Order: sequence, then C-alpha cells, then structure tokens
Amino acid sequence: MDTKPLLYTGIIIPIIFWLSTIICGFVHGNYNHFSNTISELGAIGTKSETLMETFTLLNTVLSVFFMAGLFIACSQLQLNILPVFGVIGFPIMFGWATIFHAGNPLHSASGPVFLTLYIGALLSAILWRGEEFRQIRKLSLLSLSIMLLIFIRFIPSAIIQNNYTGLIQRLAHLGWSVWFVSLGSCFIKLLNIKEQHQLK
Repeated sequence: MDTKPLLYTGIIIPIIFWLSTIICGFVHGNYNHFSNTISELGAIGTKSETLMETFTLLNTVLSVFFMAGLFIACSQLQLNILPVFGVIGFPIMFGWATIFHAGNPLHSASGPVFLTLYIGALLSAILWRGEEFRQIRKLSLLSLSIMLLIFIRFIPSAIIQNNYTGLIQRLAHLGWSVWFVSLGSCFIKLLNIKEQHQLK
C-alpha cells in the first residue's frame, strides 16, 4: 500500500482550515479575524454556521486518514509511534466542534484535548532520533513554540482580551498547521529516500 496519499492529507488539512476561516468570515458578515474566535464562525444561528460545519467535518475525516498514514509511515521507517497519538486530539476536537457548535454549553468541553497536540510535537522532537530525522525534530519544536504562544491570552491586559483574542487563538492553530505540514512532507521525503535505496 502506498502511504504517501494518506500523508498528503497532512498538507491539505491546514489549507482547507485556513481557507475556511477566510471564506466563512466573509459569509458571516460581521467578523473580525483579530478579535473574534474561530468557533464564532460556526456559532448557532450565524450565516456561516452550516458552511463552517461542513469544512470542519471534512477536516475531521481527513485527519483520520492522516493519522493512519502516520502510523503506517512510522512502521515503515521504524519510528516510535507515541508522538502520532498526539494527533488524535485533532479529530476529537474538530469532530466535537462539528457536533456541538459555539453557543452550545458543551462546545468548550473538548478544549483540554488540544494539549495532546503539544505533547505529540514534544515527543516527536524527543523520541525520533537519528540524523535523518533532524529536520522533523526541528520543525516539531518550531510548531510547539508557536502553539505555546496561546498562553499570551492569560496575560492580564484589557487590550489583549478585547482586541486580539482571535489573533492569539490563530497562533495555536498556526502551530499545529506547521506540525501537520512538516510531518506530511518530511515523511513523504523519507519514504521516497527509502524507496530509492531499495531499488539500488
């Protein structure tokens, strides 16, 4: 089985996600990407609710394929699979948002699941040893560093809380986007190298 088509979903998912925020922002009609959260695009009763739900569901399904590709690639490259379990947080979080839209009391209950992505990025930097995995370790640490910027939101400042909530949240989403693209592209490259060696 060719694993690479599954790994390409790791590159496609962030593209769909960021395009969805832009498109749904226009459909919403009264939306500020700096101050409004992404959940508000799918909030109950908004013009963008159904469209955002569709995009979110699509990313949830694609992320399951991506996880499958990562598990298979780890087996083929003889890598520790523990970091891949961090990706599980993504389909859970997005699947939850698809069912429980903003405005539903249960919407925010999946928030802590996002921490699995932090753990996954950290574990990939620690556990995937060897010179050939050096690039992916560096990119995983970069991704983790970007995701950690979400904690800016806890700085007690009215300016941050009132004007930049959406922007700060997007930094966390940028972090997992970097990690997904890094995992997908680096694993595809490594599998290509392995195939070339096998042909020699």
